[in-house]
Amino acid sequence: MRAILPIFAVLALGCTEQSFFVDKKPEPPGLSPGSVTGRVCDPTGRTWLADALVYTHLFTDDGHLYDTLEAYTDRDGYWTIADLPAEKEYTFYVQYGDEVLEEHTAFVDNGEDVRLEEPDCFDPLQLDVAVVTGDYDDFQTVLNNMGFANYHVVDGQVDTEVVDFLTDPDAMAQYDIIFFNGGFVEEDVIYDSDGSEPTDGTSVPDQVMANLVEYVQNGGTIYASDWAYDVVEQGWPNRIDFVGDDSIPNDAQLGEYDAVNAAVSDAALAEWLGTNYIDIEYDLPVWPPIESTAGSVTSHLTGSVSYRIGTATYSLASVPLLVSFSSGEGMVAFSTFRVARNASSDMMLVLQYMMYNL
Repeated sequence: MRAILPIFAVLALGCTEQSFFVDKKPEPPGLSPGSVTGRVCDPTGRTWLADALVYTHLFTDDGHLYDTLEAYTDRDGYWTIADLPAEKEYTFYVQYGDEVLEEHTAFVDNGEDVRLEEPDCFDPLQLDVAVVTGDYDDFQTVLNNMGFANYHVVDGQVDTEVVDFLTDPDAMAQYDIIFFNGGFVEEDVIYDSDGSEPTDGTSVPDQVMANLVEYVQNGGTIYASDWAYDVVEQGWPNRIDFVGDDSIPNDAQLGEYDAVNAAVSDAALAEWLGTNYIDIEYDLPVWPPIESTAGSVTSHLTGSVSYRIGTATYSLASVPLLVSFSSGEGMVAFSTFRVARNASSDMMLVLQYMMYNL
């Protein structure tokens, strides 16, 4: 049975046997009891904490303890303690196992239902997400595994569907995060490599990239993987230096098959994971290695990789594999690897961390 820790402190202050047999005084005339509701996040910040004990002690006006009210958090971390005498201040203790995790103080007025401010915690139900599908990654499967029940899918293999979405700033603004899977249709959407579009700034790629940059400036987040690197390179050309010619679309797709024991170069991420290394598999060739980044870019994972130009093979030591950076009020993240292929338990935590912080 769980021990309610602070009650021992009350005992130590000289409570006698009679303290536990004080009759509960009725509510003063005209006053109605109130309630307090709160929510508890797991100390890791990864999820809401279920089955935590929440309790508060009730005292008479002269300081005698006469009752302890308690509740347990539900699967979504919520708790409510009702029947609290009005016009009093209460201290609520959140206990899990033998450890008191939190203390909260609240004043309950006549008949008042108090709702404590919710803590920051990863909650997939609070994020509105859009996914542009692609041939070479599958963010939507990963999102399902992370508990995202509702997200909007844009068919990345149908150019008109992608264009309709990315040329509509109001539609884009509905979402906190837009995921770009590697392998969606990019020609005449993200770039114009064959010169078929107008050159006066009114082309579809010009509109799309202007909208994406504005979307991020206004607080949105873009997360791209693998071949979708052109989204990042076209929109923010000075942040990441990919191999190959940065002015030529797809020219960085030179990476080799590889299995990399990546270093977690982000200290906060390492603490979140509880490890300093994570395995990454490049199961397909022609992925886009990063040579270097601007100082404003955060490298979350780094590792040594190789790439090929013709018959020559080149090595890159300790280069970024997963990065992010801010732009205006929003963020951009990019992973050189295919997310779904690497959806280990550790990688799921990496993605959760990225989405929590983005």
